[in-house]
Amino acid sequence: MAILGPSGCGKTLTLKSIAGLMQPDQGRITLNEKILYDSRQGINLPAQERNIGFLFQNYALFPHLTVHDNIAFGIKRLTDYQRNKRVEELLGKMRLQSFGHRYPAELSGGQQQRVALARALAPKPEVLLLDEPFSALDTQVKSRLEAELLEIQSDFKGHILFVTHNLAEAYRISSKIAVYEAGGLLQWGDRHSIIERPANKKVARLTGMENIFDGIVIGVDDPRLKVRLGTDHLCLYPDNLDNLNVDEEVSIAIRPEYVKLADNGDENALEAELIDITEELIFNSYTFQTKQAVAIKASIPKDIGRRLVVGKCYSLCLPPENLIVIGI
Repeated sequence: MAILGPSGCGKTLTLKSIAGLMQPDQGRITLNEKILYDSRQGINLPAQERNIGFLFQNYALFPHLTVHDNIAFGIKRLTDYQRNKRVEELLGKMRLQSFGHRYPAELSGGQQQRVALARALAPKPEVLLLDEPFSALDTQVKSRLEAELLEIQSDFKGHILFVTHNLAEAYRISSKIAVYEAGGLLQWGDRHSIIERPANKKVARLTGMENIFDGIVIGVDDPRLKVRLGTDHLCLYPDNLDNLNVDEEVSIAIRPEYVKLADNGDENALEAELIDITEELIFNSYTFQTKQAVAIKASIPKDIGRRLVVGKCYSLCLPPENLIVIGI
């Protein structure tokens, strides 16, 4: 599960509390029905008794120890033979077989991260905590290490909590996402539901759903909802029509990548002027504005959007299957 949110929202604090590196003021932390911390019962297991692996953002390798000894540091309870066997196994898994004798300063950033991950995995933890592990790496190295992490994930039998402020990274790596803001959990669940069905406007904005409109319900005909947006009428198919009534104010939303140029006969087509273009790598970001000054963001492939001109009006389609009702 990825813990997603802006800097300072409490992501790392959560990991440190779970690991036993920071004591919460109050609350309860359990792992597989084992109590790690309970303020009411006065329980606070030391970090070394929690069986948790932690990959720090800055890796926190011991500079005076070799790669081999860094990985072996957390498994001193094993015999020399068992310890060396475990280290060699992890060096092979991390493709670091020939680096065991080197020191951290002799490694690249990506190699240091793999050593830190091997050290976290060495005790065979029940939980692996990853604190923004890719933030300091360039794109090419990051992509390779993401693939390696997914390989490890397929073998790892425990839980993984992965902290990031990068939505695309969270979606690629994790099956579940928890969205944080200002020390609070806004929503959590499987990654598809978080992206496609955000619980409220805060989650929507944090997960890149830039188009949020306020309208008036003009028709409720299960499974169809009709909403007036200025002088335009839009229809959509919400998961739940309960508590939605005619003449009620409602917020609806759609992701920019679902907005498209309308073809003849498309439902939910409306006219809007193109007021801005931002060039991206594959998709360009377009900002349109309706006559009622409603701004609409659209991510359109370059080959389609190349012919669009700022200042001209175009017909946009907001597909009803991609529009959702959103809470405050």
